[in-house]
Amino acid sequence: MKHALLKFLGVVVPMAIGTMLFSSCANEAAKTETASSSFSLDSAKAAIAASNKVFGASFGTGDSAAFVNLYTSEGCMYPPTMPKVCGPAAITAFFKEAHKGGITNIALTTEEVIGGKEGVVETGKYEVFITNNVSVEKGKFIVCWKEENGKWKMHRDMWNSDAPPTPAPAAPVAK
Repeated sequence: MKHALLKFLGVVVPMAIGTMLFSSCANEAAKTETASSSFSLDSAKAAIAASNKVFGASFGTGDSAAFVNLYTSEGCMYPPTMPKVCGPAAITAFFKEAHKGGITNIALTTEEVIGGKEGVVETGKYEVFITNNVSVEKGKFIVCWKEENGKWKMHRDMWNSDAPPTPAPAAPVAK
């Protein structure tokens, strides 16, 4: 009987310890996965607000690197009346042309941010300023944000003006 009990304990106790260790490791892995996959819309909103300040201010300083760093490595802009602009080199060229054109600031006002861990969408309005803080355009925008290397960055950026379209030139009158 004593021998059978020792044999039983020799099998059951190691199995119980192994099960407890495995369960503990599995719980830790689940906790780590939950922590790394956790999402906070408030944190995303705060990151977007900080990014939007850099976005507008970069025109005043002419800092194309700071501007381009706000976009993902595969980021694209969809400017009105132009083809899309994708990638760091093209976005840098776009920024430089806009800055050379006299833009000194772009004020962004977020109206809504919705989404989850895979991405969020921001909608809002913008106002473009030139020298002496003169407003030259107002409009609306929509930006798809994506987390890249632990930072929320613009992945797709589209905007258009609130100004009415320029009328087409009148057709020449036949004589």
